Amino acid sequence: MSKIVHITGDLFSAPPNTILVHACNTLGSWGAGIAAAFKERFPSQFEAYHAHCKAHDSESLIGTCLLLPDDSGGNGHDIACLFTSRAYGRRVDKPEQILEATRKAVRDLVKQNTANKPLHACRFNSGKFGVPWEDTEAVLKEFAVTFTVFQPEEPETL
Repeated sequence: MSKIVHITGDLFSAPPNTILVHACNTLGSWGAGIAAAFKERFPSQFEAYHAHCKAHDSESLIGTCLLLPDDSGGNGHDIACLFTSRAYGRRVDKPEQILEATRKAVRDLVKQNTANKPLHACRFNSGKFGVPWEDTEAVLKEFAVTFTVFQPEEPETL
């Protein structure tokens, strides 16, 4: 069983030499939500992700993980792209499909993480893919790894 540690803060402030985990579509777009923030902060990893998507069809990618190495000289983060939906927007996969793809993609991530780097994640799938976080969290609990899950601070309301 996994251990899930919840903290309030910015995912991008995670310690160096760790893996930042997020859910991706198979079309090569980091255009909205936290994916857009990944694209802005990690442009070369985005290019690698985009090229990987263009070189493969959606069916071969769904349920896999593309683990992109740190390109900052060793003081940054690896990026784990969990392919949990074939598309986005109105064409996003159904929640049950996303959860099954999540299960397979996390299994792939664990297999690839031979250095056992710490895993830091946002509440992936719960934003633009519309899957309740509790459902994704239940899938994560099936694995014998620790995830530190970042939740942004709630903005102050006036």
